[in-house]
Amino acid sequence: MEKLLAIAGLTQRAYGRWLFQRLLSGIIVVAGLTIVTSIMVSAMLVGGFYAAYFALLHYGMQPQVAMIVIGTSAGLTIVILVILTLACLLHLRRMPRALLKRLPLTSHVMDTLNAFSDGLMAD
Repeated sequence: MEKLLAIAGLTQRAYGRWLFQRLLSGIIVVAGLTIVTSIMVSAMLVGGFYAAYFALLHYGMQPQVAMIVIGTSAGLTIVILVILTLACLLHLRRMPRALLKRLPLTSHVMDTLNAFSDGLMAD
């Protein structure tokens, strides 16, 4: 029985390490996405929108109307990238709950041990 509990404990520990590695890789993806998003927003605001503004002026659009069009485009781009980043953060928040399902073999044993330790520490 002790060998089975030891094996179950090892598999639980290995599963926890795997879960931690998935969580860490998710955090790295979100951080990388945030950095890339900020670089892309900066590049688009400085380069692309500057060129588009002058292209609109070149084709006869009034400066105020061209500014509104470019500002709206920049705002929508930023909103889309922020929504994408928040969606990744929400996915990262939900991932530990979805992946933290215990193995059926160890779930009853771990519940019993947790109840015993809670009862022991209560006094």
